[in-house]
Amino acid sequence: MKVYSNFKPDDSIETEPIVTSIGGFDGIHLGHQALFEKAFIESKGTFQIVTFNQIPKIYFNKSLDPLLDQNQRTEIFEKLNPKNIVFLDFDSVNSMSAEDFCILLKDNLKTKKLVIGKDFRFGNKRVGDVNTLMDFFGEENVILLDDFLINSEKVSTTKIRLFYSRGDVKSAQDYLGRKISYKGIVIQGKKLGSTIGVPTANVKLAENVQLPRFGVYAVNVNCDNESYLGCLNIGLNPTVESDNSIKIEIHILNFNKDIYDQKISFELLDFIRDEAKFESVEALKLQISQDIEKIKNNF
Repeated sequence: MKVYSNFKPDDSIETEPIVTSIGGFDGIHLGHQALFEKAFIESKGTFQIVTFNQIPKIYFNKSLDPLLDQNQRTEIFEKLNPKNIVFLDFDSVNSMSAEDFCILLKDNLKTKKLVIGKDFRFGNKRVGDVNTLMDFFGEENVILLDDFLINSEKVSTTKIRLFYSRGDVKSAQDYLGRKISYKGIVIQGKKLGSTIGVPTANVKLAENVQLPRFGVYAVNVNCDNESYLGCLNIGLNPTVESDNSIKIEIHILNFNKDIYDQKISFELLDFIRDEAKFESVEALKLQISQDIEKIKNNF
């Protein structure tokens, strides 16, 4: 397996003609996974995944963050065991004509057959579509997959983002086919949690990614190769903070170690409640203790 993290139009791959699955693959949800399964079958196990280092939808809409960072996407792709994982440099290919992009797929990426979603667009101003690919590669060499449905609803990143905004962890994870997870580094905070008897790990994420609805969540925390139950707060901490910066803080249950500057990861289990501004620190402390008790009793 080889990973190309920043593939440009002048680059090329040394391989025999190969089956390619290409797309933005934001979130790598069940619909995307169905494409990879089909590519695996069509190729008898030897296929490649081609995507972009900047997801096109995010590139053109700066208000959005990706569901996964590039390292997370790479890790998930690697578990599928493709021959190649190719991240196209989007700045380089965005202005290409549809024909030149097809040539890139065929000559530089050695594509002989494509497995794609029917909505795939490419080339300058997104003029290229599945019909363009069929004209170039031949209809028999372009395999289209229908939408992946759950309860008659199309699985899409748009719908998953809606679930994130509602704090609907279960539905989002049903569409993703896995837990929502994050990775980061534990940084120094103001230690306000410790002053009220609830020490927290303040986490700085590795890259900007889509966060769920502000509030409190039950989480599984992975640290030092061990797994712990935790109480996560994502938000602005309006009771004790006024700088309007987003904070990610986790109280790790049954844990008492110094983990500053260490890598940490956590998975969402469920939404507990919305973030709220309390009249006093004592009221906040009482609510946090109730949150922790609820998590202990239910997870």
